[in-house]
Amino acid sequence: MKRPYLLIGACQRAHGIKGEILVKSLTEDNERFFQGLVCYAMDSAGEGPVEGLTLSGCRPPPQGLLLTFDGISTREAARRLTGKTLAVKREDALALTDEFEFYYGDLLGAELVDRQRGLLGSVTDILNAGSGIILLVSQAGEPDILIPFLRSIITAIDPECTTIQVDLPQGLFELYRQSQENHTEDD
Repeated sequence: MKRPYLLIGACQRAHGIKGEILVKSLTEDNERFFQGLVCYAMDSAGEGPVEGLTLSGCRPPPQGLLLTFDGISTREAARRLTGKTLAVKREDALALTDEFEFYYGDLLGAELVDRQRGLLGSVTDILNAGSGIILLVSQAGEPDILIPFLRSIITAIDPECTTIQVDLPQGLFELYRQSQENHTEDD
């Protein structure tokens, strides 16, 4: 589902005494955190009141990014960003370069429909497994399913990102859902 803002970072905690904040990047390209970038601080779900912040500095510590913003120069001021999510306006986002590229936030909430089994649930999270992207698919009353985001599995995504069509390889569905049914029958 396309949203007006795209999430790029999660504020974790204040760092030091000069207004830096440790941010977990939610984008594959950390080059997007450049001086002068206008970010919007929102609640952790990417909703609620929006506060515009201009990025004045970025440096990579061992984990995450250390960001500074204009007007935030103390630990106390940085601390109020803890737990917030940073976003950019869709029109300011880096351009997608491939037909199979999508903004992660657009895929959240999309219904996942398998060619053989029909509706499997909705995308509730997107995980970076190092070797690739994994969609976490949830449906009420059913175990979650982890679906690799691969061209061989994802057959189509509608332009508004509300439906993702998949053709699951043999055994993947059964690994999560039917194994639970078999387990309860044996008990």
